[in-house]
Amino acid sequence: MYKKRKAMTGLETAIILVAFVITAAAFAFVVLNMGFLTAEKAQSVISSGMSEASSALLV
Repeated sequence: MYKKRKAMTGLETAIILVAFVITAAAFAFVVLNMGFLTAEKAQSVISSGMSEASSALLV
């Protein structure tokens, strides 16, 4: 009976480990996507700011 409980504990540990890995991967995916979205938005803001600044120089 002791061996069966030890194997069950190992199985439970493996399931918890897999759940943590999947959760960490999903969290990393969300963080990376937010970073890319922020970088893209910053690039559009910078380019619009540069075009406004250059139009003031042309006038």
